[in-house]
Amino acid sequence: MELDEWAVKALGLLESGLAGASKVGIVFPPSPDGISSSVIMEELLTQRGVESELVVSTPESMVDVVENCSGRCDSLIFLDLPPHGRGPIQVASELYRGVIILDHGSSPLLSYRNTIRLNLDVPGISTSLLTYMIALEADEDNDLLSWVASSGFFGECTSEACEGVLERARLSWPELLDEGSMRSIQEALVAASFLGEDWIYLTASALRESFDDPDWFLSGTSATASLIRSKIPDVYREMELLLAEPTFKSVNLMGWEVQEPYQRFVVSLVAHERGVPFALSYFYDPPLGLLYLVGDPNEDLFALTREAMGDIEGSVFGGRGFSSLIVDSDDMGRFMESLARILGGNRSDPSAA
Repeated sequence: MELDEWAVKALGLLESGLAGASKVGIVFPPSPDGISSSVIMEELLTQRGVESELVVSTPESMVDVVENCSGRCDSLIFLDLPPHGRGPIQVASELYRGVIILDHGSSPLLSYRNTIRLNLDVPGISTSLLTYMIALEADEDNDLLSWVASSGFFGECTSEACEGVLERARLSWPELLDEGSMRSIQEALVAASFLGEDWIYLTASALRESFDDPDWFLSGTSATASLIRSKIPDVYREMELLLAEPTFKSVNLMGWEVQEPYQRFVVSLVAHERGVPFALSYFYDPPLGLLYLVGDPNEDLFALTREAMGDIEGSVFGGRGFSSLIVDSDDMGRFMESLARILGGNRSDPSAA
C-alpha cells in the first residue's frame, strides 16, 4: 500500500476512533521517534478540538499507565511501542471508550471491540513519519510539521519517504539546509530520551513552542530548547563510555547493560547508527529482563527474536529493524547466546555477560 493511500485510510480510522472523545492520553516510548510522534499527534488532536495529555511509558510500566490515566482520559492512543502481552490492551479496552494503536511493527496483536490498530509494516519508516502523513492528510497546512517529524527520524527512518519529508523541511526553512542543524535537533531528542521523563516532557514542550520556526529551537531563543541542547555533550560523553565497553559481543551482535530501563531504547539506536549491525541494550529487573534490539530495517526482527526465544518464557513485540522483549532475567544470557547464533556468529568473548 502506498504511503499516501495508507494515510487516507488511517485518518478515517483515527477520526472514527476519536468520535465522542473528550480527553485522550497519548502514550509513547522514551525515544526520539516517540517524542516527535507524540507532539505531532497532540497537535492533530488540538486541531480537532480534542484535549490530550502526553504520557511517556516503557512496556513494563504500561499496565500502571493505563490504569492511572483512566481517571483523567476517556480514550488512549499508543504510539510506536504497543504494550507487550494481552494484559495492557485488554485493560485499556475495558477502561476506555476508545483505544488506538499506531505503529510500524509486524507483531500480531489481540483485538478488542473498541480497539483500532493503524499499522504499516514496511522497511525503514518511523511512527513520526506516519503521524506526519496523517496530519498532512488532515490539513495541508500541517506541512510545517515536517521538521518535527524529521527530528524523530534518528536511527530509524531510512526510506525514500523519510528523505522526502526531510527535503520538504529544508525547503521550508533554509536554516535546516546545514546538515548539522537537523542533527543538532535530533541529538537533543536523543539526550532527552537518555535523561528520562522530565527531560522528555521538556523537549516535547520545546518542539511545540517552535512549531512555526525551528530556528527557535536551534538559536537558543527557546529557553527550554536551549536547556536540553546544553545537555547534549554530557549525554554523549556518557554514552561514549558505555558503548566503548560492550557486555556482550559476537560477530554481528553487540550488547550493553544500561543503568536505567528507559535508556535501552536510545542506546540501541545510537549504537546501530554508529555501525553495529545488531545492537542490543538490556536492563536487569529480576525476575524480569528487559531488552531492545535494533538492526537492519529490512529484517523482521520480531520473527528472529521469537525464534531465538525458543522455550524461553516471555513476550516480544517488533517488526522490521527492531524488537522489544521481556523475558525471565535468569534466561537473558541463554537468550542472547541463541540470538547471536541466529544473527550469524559465535560469541567472540565467551567470558562476557
